[in-house]
Amino acid sequence: MTVASSASRPTTCICIRCGGYPPNAEREDGITSAIFRYDPLMVGVGYGSIAPQFLREDGVRTATANERRLLSLLRRDGAMTRAQMARSAELTEQSIARLVEPLLKRGLLTEGAPVVTGRGKPGSPVSLNSKALHAIGVSVMTDAIAAAVMDLSGSILARRQIPIRDVALPAATAEMLTLVEALEAEAGVSSDQRIGVGAAVTGYFIGDGARLNPPSALDAWALEPLDRILSDAFGRPVWIENDGTAASIGEAMFGVGREVDSFAYLYFSAGFGGGVVVGGEPLRGNNGNAGEFASVIPADWFQPNLTALYRMMQADGGRWASLGALLADFPLDHPIVNQWLDAAEAPLNLVLSAISGVLDPGAIVLGGRLPPPLALRLIERLRFTNPERRGHRRPIPQVVASPILGDASAAGAAALPLRAAFFSLAPQVSFGG
Repeated sequence: MTVASSASRPTTCICIRCGGYPPNAEREDGITSAIFRYDPLMVGVGYGSIAPQFLREDGVRTATANERRLLSLLRRDGAMTRAQMARSAELTEQSIARLVEPLLKRGLLTEGAPVVTGRGKPGSPVSLNSKALHAIGVSVMTDAIAAAVMDLSGSILARRQIPIRDVALPAATAEMLTLVEALEAEAGVSSDQRIGVGAAVTGYFIGDGARLNPPSALDAWALEPLDRILSDAFGRPVWIENDGTAASIGEAMFGVGREVDSFAYLYFSAGFGGGVVVGGEPLRGNNGNAGEFASVIPADWFQPNLTALYRMMQADGGRWASLGALLADFPLDHPIVNQWLDAAEAPLNLVLSAISGVLDPGAIVLGGRLPPPLALRLIERLRFTNPERRGHRRPIPQVVASPILGDASAAGAAALPLRAAFFSLAPQVSFGG
C-alpha cells in the first residue's frame, strides 16, 4: 500500500476531511464531497490510505451509509436473521438482502445454519465476521506505551503495556512497532489484515490537524503531525485522539457505557483530563478538546493527577522507579494517599459540579490509571454544589469507578479505525465557506 505523504495524497483515503470519498467525488446520495466541516461526533483526526482489500467494489468506500447502519446494528445486538434485521432497521427484507449479500461476499459478515425463530421458514443468523480484519490501538503516556488488538466485532484479542524507554519519536515508534508485531503474533492474526491504527496521545489539540500539546515529558511529540508520522511508520492509516477521549470510547464499549449511554469520563494518569460520551458516541468538540476537565481548575489550585501523588510519595521517601511501578503495587493505606485525597477533594468537587451543571450526564466515571480501590476512596469524599430550592435539589449524576481493569485508552484507540471505516456515520458534509 502506498502511504500518503504531505506532497501527494492518494485519492482513495479514509480521513476526517474526506470520509472515504475522493475530493469532489459524487456520493450515492448525489452530494459531491466539497468542504467537510468538523462534526462533534467524529472519530479522531486521521490520515493515510485504506488498503484496497478493505474497500467496496467501487474502490472508493469501505461502506455506504446503510451498510454502516447494518454493521452497527449487528455489532450492538449480535447475530440476527434477515427478518430480525428488517424489523430492527425498519426496512424490507428485500432491502436487507441487498445490503447483506455484498457484505457476505466481502467477508465482513458470516452466515450460520438456519434456525427456527417463529412462524415461517427457518432463517439463517448473520453476524459480524470477527476474523475478517483487525485494528490496532496504541496509547502513548509519559512513562509507558500500551497497545491492543481488536477484531471487527470489538473483541480484544491481545493487549499489553510496557515502559517507554525513549520518548524520542523515532525510538518510541520503533518500540510501538515491535510491541504491535508481538501482539499480532500472540493474537494469531496477520498484519495484512490490519486495517489501521488508532493512537491515543496525552495532550490537547492545538486546532491544527493532529498536532497536540502534551506535557513536558513528551516534548518530542509536541506540535508534530503525528497522523502522518505514524502512518508512514505503520504503513497503514492512523487516527489520532487524545487519551481521555480514547479512554471514554473504551469505557463506552466495555464499561459503564453498556448501562449508561451518556456520561462524563474523568481520566486520571500522569495528567488529568477526560472525555464526554453522548448517546453512546464520543463528543469531541470543535477542536477535539471536549473533556479537558483540568481547564476548570484554577492554575494555582492542587492538580488532582497521579504525577502529584507520585511526587508526594517520593518526597516522603518512596523508592518507586516510576509512576507505573507505584501503580502496579499500590499502597492504598499509605498516609500520603490520604494527603493526596484531602488535596484532591476541592478541585474535583469543582469539576464534578461543573460537569453536572453544564452536561447533566447520566454518570461521571472515574477511570484511566486510577487504581480502583483509590477510586472508591475518592468517591466517598466527593460532593456536588447543589443547593436546595423549594424542597428539591437538581438531579445529579451518579459517580462510579470504571469497572475496566487497566487503562481503557488503548482499547478505545483500537476502535477508532473500525468506527471510521465501518460504523460511524460521521463526518457530515456541507457546502459553503
